[in-house]
Amino acid sequence: MNRFLFYKKTSILAFAVLVSVLCWSLGCSQNVYGLSKTGLIVPLYTYPGNDWDVLVHEKTSHPSVPIIAIINPDSGPGTKDANYLYGTQKLQSSGIKVIGYVYTANVGYHAITNYIDDYKNWYHVDGIFFDQMSNVKGNETFYASLTNYSKSVGLNFTVGNPGIDTLPSYIGTVNNMVLYDNPSLPSVSSFEGWHKNFTKSNFSFIAYSVDAADKAYVENMSKLVQYMYISNSTLPNPFNSLPGYLDTLMHLLDVQTNNTVLVTVNAASVTGKPLPGLWTVVTFGKNSSTGFTPFTFSAIPGNNYTVTLSNFQNYTLDHWNDGTKSNSRTITPQGNLTMTAYYGTSHVVPVNKTSLSVTKKPVTQSYNYVAPKSTHLPQTGSVSATVSYAAGDRAYTYGVSLKIYQDSSQSIYRSIDSISSNPFDIDSLPLGHTYKIEVYANGMCADTEYVRLDDTGQNTAHKNLALHLFPPGGMRPNVFYNDGLTPVDNSIVYIKDQDNKTWGMDFTDVNGQTLRFWLEPTMVNNDHYTIDVKIGQHMSYSYWPVLLPSGVAREIKIITPWPPMVNSLITVKAYDEQSKLLSAKNSSFAVDLLDNNNNLISESKINYHGEADFSNLKVGDYVFCLVDPSNGMKWSESKVTIDGTKTSFSISKGHTPLTISGNQTSGVATS
Repeated sequence: MNRFLFYKKTSILAFAVLVSVLCWSLGCSQNVYGLSKTGLIVPLYTYPGNDWDVLVHEKTSHPSVPIIAIINPDSGPGTKDANYLYGTQKLQSSGIKVIGYVYTANVGYHAITNYIDDYKNWYHVDGIFFDQMSNVKGNETFYASLTNYSKSVGLNFTVGNPGIDTLPSYIGTVNNMVLYDNPSLPSVSSFEGWHKNFTKSNFSFIAYSVDAADKAYVENMSKLVQYMYISNSTLPNPFNSLPGYLDTLMHLLDVQTNNTVLVTVNAASVTGKPLPGLWTVVTFGKNSSTGFTPFTFSAIPGNNYTVTLSNFQNYTLDHWNDGTKSNSRTITPQGNLTMTAYYGTSHVVPVNKTSLSVTKKPVTQSYNYVAPKSTHLPQTGSVSATVSYAAGDRAYTYGVSLKIYQDSSQSIYRSIDSISSNPFDIDSLPLGHTYKIEVYANGMCADTEYVRLDDTGQNTAHKNLALHLFPPGGMRPNVFYNDGLTPVDNSIVYIKDQDNKTWGMDFTDVNGQTLRFWLEPTMVNNDHYTIDVKIGQHMSYSYWPVLLPSGVAREIKIITPWPPMVNSLITVKAYDEQSKLLSAKNSSFAVDLLDNNNNLISESKINYHGEADFSNLKVGDYVFCLVDPSNGMKWSESKVTIDGTKTSFSISKGHTPLTISGNQTSGVATS
């Protein structure tokens, strides 16, 4: 449940006051805007040796400067090389984070995950560098899935490299993005557009063919990016050596100042009495920080921050120290700043009945006067819902949906299939009701919270609500034939929720295994997953219910009803155009057996009983073709599924040979 809504429990408020007073006395401040020291991201594309040792020396000399080293054995992991393992360990031991290079343009998901596996198993890197990352709408999920897979195997830091500016929708698909990878330096202004709505931890740049490292430039860009690389190396291979001024660049990064200022938010009564413990929300673009007054946070001079204070009980905000009266105030600090919100108290004013009079009409009866509701108060309210992971980080919104119920009704009042932002505003909720809000991820219910919206004149028409996602669980299907021992390879596996929506798909390998799917756990009684296994177009098997605990990696063994081999004799009866069995006595016909891709598997001549026989076939889709080997004529074909339940099939010759034009066929075929 949300611990920070004031209407819940007085004990929580008391605890909040204690925490806020302690923070105030100890000088605590929030730092949620990516203000950590900017570091170096190095395309370390040389073979382990002198350059690697130089980088270790620089890290040792400047331990507070973060360094990311990208290793690239062979446009990817290449073949296993013990020198790369030793070099990676040496870099890591000095405090350098090592990530492995993977090229992603027009490369399939499974090929990339195989490279990730190789980097993990061979070199034990810390993360992955996705080169040639897409920057067009529609590919966000692809890179989010790659990041998810990378983290599922323990490689927890991912960098994407579109090399040019991208779309805001790619934020969160990787930990960091290189938005410039070109000769000369990018302009400072190129990182001051939509990017300022996000923390600098999302951005980096790589620049080469630069003669020198400029102090003012490095200082300015340090406010906008988390990592940078500047080198005097040039094309055709700017990454075959380290910058000649590497030590100078490291020194500039080491002495950088964040140029931040401190903003303190106080609350007091209109008589000047301090009011600790009032809920405070500070937003900076898409980012937010919360706490209790007095609240101090770090800010970047010149950026806009919106500070919102809540009302509590009979305390209602009267005005800020600058005279504004809204609960939300936008500031652009240039230096350290203290801002104070002043609160008045609301009282119920008794009505003096004897003072009432009606003009132009004599009073002939007594009136019980009820003051009308103030017309400026809203009749609907809103909820700002923030979805977070267990550790407190705001969640990536792909696959997140909401269901809203009003009061005790079991019917859904409103369903929101996808949320476009986080926090997400739920508007136009009628006042005077309690709302139950359920958050779903991958179709699974993750959390349920309640909020009451009343029209009391104390700004309770808008509420903040925290919803939480549990850590995902992992499942890896292992598919076997009915003997429980023989793996089913190259089958298609779909992971679906209880509403039949697909959340994952993969092909089984020679061991019958798919990749491991990391999905929202099943936390509610009726929530479950279904695993569908398909061979070809017509063979399908469903395994359910699959329960997925939070934070657990499950191996799920699925035994299908299909035999690994159909040992029974498969008989195909061949008929002529008069529906009479063909016979070897008067024909040279044979039946060809093709796989589903029209590759010839075997051929069987028609015997004296008008039959062609096949044996020892794997289950799957096949095609029978009636042919005349003497002249190469094909007369008809029949598409069949062999799954062990049927061993007799038939095919008819028809009146004319089979002709093929595009996807059109003629002739008669029965199965």
